[in-house]
Amino acid sequence: MRLSIRRFSTAFVLSGIATAIPVALAFHTGAGPGYTGGPMGGGENCTACHEPPDHGTVGGVELTGVPQRYRAGQQYPLRIRIFDAEQVGAGFEISAETLADHVGDFLIADPVTTQCAAAGPVCNYATHTEDGYFDSLDPNWQANGGAYTYEVVWRAPGADAGRVTFFAAGNAVNDAAGFGGDRFYRAHRTIGFAQPGDADGDSDVDLLDAAALQQCYDPGTTLPEPCAYSDLTGDSQLDSADLAALGNMLTGPTALYPAGYVLADPIRGGLLYDRWWLEARLPAPTGTHPLYPPGGIQTGSTTFRCKECHGWDYKGRDGQYGAGTHYTGIRGVFGTTLSPQQIFDLLKADPVQTPNGHNMAAYGLSDADLWDVTRMVREGVVNTSTYITSNGFFIGNAVFGRLVYENRCYTCHLADGKHINFGTAGDPEYVGTVASDNPWEFLHKVRFGHPASPMQGLDLLGVSAINLANLGAYAASLPEQ
Repeated sequence: MRLSIRRFSTAFVLSGIATAIPVALAFHTGAGPGYTGGPMGGGENCTACHEPPDHGTVGGVELTGVPQRYRAGQQYPLRIRIFDAEQVGAGFEISAETLADHVGDFLIADPVTTQCAAAGPVCNYATHTEDGYFDSLDPNWQANGGAYTYEVVWRAPGADAGRVTFFAAGNAVNDAAGFGGDRFYRAHRTIGFAQPGDADGDSDVDLLDAAALQQCYDPGTTLPEPCAYSDLTGDSQLDSADLAALGNMLTGPTALYPAGYVLADPIRGGLLYDRWWLEARLPAPTGTHPLYPPGGIQTGSTTFRCKECHGWDYKGRDGQYGAGTHYTGIRGVFGTTLSPQQIFDLLKADPVQTPNGHNMAAYGLSDADLWDVTRMVREGVVNTSTYITSNGFFIGNAVFGRLVYENRCYTCHLADGKHINFGTAGDPEYVGTVASDNPWEFLHKVRFGHPASPMQGLDLLGVSAINLANLGAYAASLPEQ
């Protein structure tokens, strides 16, 4: 009887007094897709609909069952435990994402308490059901020490998708009408792919992995982690065949992730992407870059900037540089499927010998410089459409953005953003100018900084992209002249 009474009460509230009680009470039946705090949902979480609830301090979300590293196509049971002894129940949502896409999918192990957040062939978000929500309430909540656990299964992709982050959001509630007293919690875990031979998980195969294989070496035994990562022949035991295979994979030409990539700095790569000669302290290039198209409008050193062909939105001809004075017809780097080694080789290669070789070593960039750019392209690129509309408006909250500005930007740019002029006396350019006229450039600059300047990129400080979109929304309100 208890379930039917509560369902009736919820329906009555929604239909009978919807003007007085927020409609989001319907989330008893499960959250909509995109509210885990992950990049594919724009950083949104429970607070987007719950007005927001308190960010709790006496409870939390525990995400367990996440593997140390994932294997292609494997299934992993996950548990999302929301706890808060002062509340009476909870709902949740979980996703698995990179910066650019969802990874793998969720399988519903218990359809009574969990479900996909949206209909479709792929389950990118898992959330609670109405029965799951009501089952989480007292007395079950108290019987579990003021907590409730939901269970789902994550199915890994069929191939290496890079580093994957699980985002879990939980809302511990008091089950009262409205949202007063609800508390929001979140957790995340990032894992990499189980590269064959990479026993220590540092993304390359080296002598430390050889040592790990020797420590695990015991033909005929069941392999525990991390020994299983040294099983290069896939026969569930470690023997001389695995030793021979690992000898061919040590760091070098056959390494899956060369040491230069592992040690690279994607933040510095973003600075080099802007104006590499300033950041690398090299002479400005002269002439026109060999890959810049003959019909292009730009000239001189501008044609050597990565952003000039690939865009501030990283989408090249498919983005903001699809027309106008910056059009080149060259595609962007967003969503590239090239491996780190392929990107590095393309940046370094002579275009006479390699089609589309950028020949950047000839202009003075070191291997370390090129690895920094490579890692930025592979790991630092975001989908700007998540944060900026196609006609150039930040998708953010200026009220929250002001807090970011006052905390991170005020000291140098002051209240009106006009303390530093990026342009000239006759054609000034301030914080408000860039945020309004070129929000894609603004987002890149605040994430990575400005080349050869004291400006520190906010990615380095751990400021999320959604908060940078909030910052952009506020900055666009500052004076442009």
